[in-house]
Amino acid sequence: MGRKEARNAAFTVLYQTEIQKCPASEVLEMYYRENKVGTKDKEYINDVVEGTIKNIEQIDSFISKGSKSWSLSRISKIDKAALRLALYEIFYREDIPDSISIFEAVELVKQYDSEEAGGFVNGILRGILRTNKDTEEK
Repeated sequence: MGRKEARNAAFTVLYQTEIQKCPASEVLEMYYRENKVGTKDKEYINDVVEGTIKNIEQIDSFISKGSKSWSLSRISKIDKAALRLALYEIFYREDIPDSISIFEAVELVKQYDSEEAGGFVNGILRGILRTNKDTEEK
């Protein structure tokens, strides 16, 4: 499993956590039971999922401000999971370039939602990055 697949796994877990309304630890446990995941990939998936959940209020605040006329409840669960994952990587992980996080989030929503959703997610992430570039180190 490479980083792209590990990111897809983390996205899936975040999405399932939102859908099932259960702790991420339960969804992670179920995911690992059903899928073979190497140690390095597991470390990444755990960090991203647990970090996103731990910082969800801050991340959702970024999304709410960045989506202007869209309330958080109006954003599809697929788009929300991709936005949360990308924003965690952008603001809490220094080993992933911002452009990669944005590109991968767009690809995820284009794959699981629609082409139009890709543009929506891209616009929100780029706007958030532009707005917060002066206040964040990254």
